[in-house]
Amino acid sequence: MIEEPEKIISHMQHAIYLAKKAWGQTHTNPMVGAVIVEGGKVVSEGYHQRSGGKHAEIIALESYKGTPKADTTLFITLEPCSTAGRTGACTNAIITSGIKHVVIGTLDPNPNHSGSGVTLLKSAGISVKVGVLEEVCREMNVIFNHWIVHQKPLCALKIAMTLDGCMAASTGHSKWITGELARNDVMNWRKLFPAIAVSQNTVSADNPQLTSRLNDEVFCSRRFVFNRALRDLENYKNYHLFTDDFKLETIVVHGTEASRDKVEALEAMGIQAWEISESEGKLDMSEFLKLCAKKEIPGVFIEPGAKLATHMISNGLVDYMYIYQSPKFLMDQKGHSLGVERFSELMDESVRLINLKRIYFGEDTLITGNLQNF
Repeated sequence: MIEEPEKIISHMQHAIYLAKKAWGQTHTNPMVGAVIVEGGKVVSEGYHQRSGGKHAEIIALESYKGTPKADTTLFITLEPCSTAGRTGACTNAIITSGIKHVVIGTLDPNPNHSGSGVTLLKSAGISVKVGVLEEVCREMNVIFNHWIVHQKPLCALKIAMTLDGCMAASTGHSKWITGELARNDVMNWRKLFPAIAVSQNTVSADNPQLTSRLNDEVFCSRRFVFNRALRDLENYKNYHLFTDDFKLETIVVHGTEASRDKVEALEAMGIQAWEISESEGKLDMSEFLKLCAKKEIPGVFIEPGAKLATHMISNGLVDYMYIYQSPKFLMDQKGHSLGVERFSELMDESVRLINLKRIYFGEDTLITGNLQNF
């Protein structure tokens, strides 16, 4: 067993690096990396590449050609599965391999299985160390963890705002609140999430692509457009979301009260559509999230305007937030900011972010965290 803390951390960092090679590609499974270390050197490695594919530790074990020695150690970012799914129980494969030391980043988030893999390994005489770079290993699978624990999609909001809380000027102008470094970071989250969503207002105003453009690679998740009454259809031929190479990934979400003529016009364009309930002139976003769950979409990254963000937060539908804040003041009393649908009269009753993280991109700040609702 490797004893030096810095070497243990280094090998787990390598396993995390491997796991992230499948960034956003494994839904509804987690990203997992594994390395086998012998004589202080990595002799085999693997990572889970797609849902239904071989698990990371299985790939690493199959690539390992030697006979385990006294110090041979398996490093894995997530507790090995202890039940046979589509690929079999990984704990059995580890036990059979003859490896006697396992280092795990974080436990299985499933409350029905958490710790079971560790127990099985220990009962087979394998030494197990848990919790190496645990926070990093856990947080890279924030979507999977939420999906497994709550059986519903992780609903995340991304907003950019000035120091005085404006998401756009009263004219609607918002390019750009943040700098290029912060805007490039958004591409990472677009690739991570299996679905991205915006309102028709955003489509009409900005004509976004909603793709992830990283290192000359273009990636497109499923793209949702919230268009309750199916307005502006005549301009759809001019928008990227309905004309680019990924147009089949775009789905328009409209209300039950949208006119039949417009629904038929949308169908004639060959555009996919979901119909959901509406009330008081707003789409039922909880129904949208339930439909995502039914379609096994474990996470949605919503890039809202001020009205949609206000509605989602006020109705307790947001689980996680990415807030990019620039050091600018618009000083615009009519600027677009989070409004009032539901509010607290006391500070102790306010909505707040918990599990906060801050990352700096030049002069801009990214604040992330879970939303603790009313």
